[in-house]
Amino acid sequence: MCQLAAYVGDGPIAPLLLRAIELQEPYFGGHASGLGVIDDGVIKIEKDIGPVERVRKTTKIESLEGSAGIAHSRFGYGFYDPRYNTKRMAHPFPDCTGELALMHNGTINNYKELWDELRGRHTFTSYEEEVDNITDSEVAVHLLEDALAEGLSMEEALRRVASRLKGSFLLACIWTEEPEAVWIANWHQPCVIAVGYGESMFCSTPIGFEHVRDRFHHFFEPPKNSIIKLERGRVTVMPLDPGRRMPQLRLDRELLKELILEVLRREGETDVRDLWYKLFPEGWARVLGVSAEEARKLIRGEGITIGNPYFEVLEELVEEGLIRRRVDRRLEAGVEGVPRFTYALAGG
Repeated sequence: MCQLAAYVGDGPIAPLLLRAIELQEPYFGGHASGLGVIDDGVIKIEKDIGPVERVRKTTKIESLEGSAGIAHSRFGYGFYDPRYNTKRMAHPFPDCTGELALMHNGTINNYKELWDELRGRHTFTSYEEEVDNITDSEVAVHLLEDALAEGLSMEEALRRVASRLKGSFLLACIWTEEPEAVWIANWHQPCVIAVGYGESMFCSTPIGFEHVRDRFHHFFEPPKNSIIKLERGRVTVMPLDPGRRMPQLRLDRELLKELILEVLRREGETDVRDLWYKLFPEGWARVLGVSAEEARKLIRGEGITIGNPYFEVLEELVEEGLIRRRVDRRLEAGVEGVPRFTYALAGG
């Protein structure tokens, strides 16, 4: 799971978006950071490995300007093998024309077969020779590029791309044909939208809005399986795949609190990622009211995410004084200083 943000409006785009992903990255993120904007009809991208704090120093990311932009904080396979966490593999990704840029949250399970289909006619900027691989996300930008080249609208093109992807995804893109819009296609990833006067914004998690809450008058979570168009002071939500059935799940938040407290009593201090996995699959199965096998299939196979409810319950436990939270900086994905939330019982 990565952490994303996007913005349309006249606000200071780089400070707004960089701070948004910086606030979110201690959950799942911080291995690489990037920002793409449309500035006077041209897409400009700055990115590098590491959290925002590092990338501010290694790039010109803070100098980017524009009225529409997308920002990404990556948590990827580089956690296990740092060779998969490189500047090339950081988001966002441009298409071959330079008219489109895209970022992704989730995992595209069939990316290798799509890569084989596309590689003969597209350049993959995330390709790393040492591992002979690409970032799975980059297949989406070239599928979208092809669909738009056929004359499809962005809405139609995103539907076509979504129908080709297996796994979990939220795609967010900017396109020079619509320089004051951000398009999002979301199957089942975390997504929170804010609307203001003459501006709109997206973050993966609510904490990403902490620095801008007074800018916006309306916050909401759009339905899953949706296409979302951000414009100045306006957000349009449309169905992504009307024929695709959404699992109807109810999460027992009180039971989740009990299980989190049990883990912390047993394990002591635990970071946000390890805590999640200590609940998988049996704990999450109980919380969702399904079998462990069903939980495994839903989360791993169908790409159903429960990130925001999990984060919200953790914040509630902190506010209730039952647990405490701090930010640790550590070596992850070959980068020093990656921030990660760590939790422990209050008074422990």
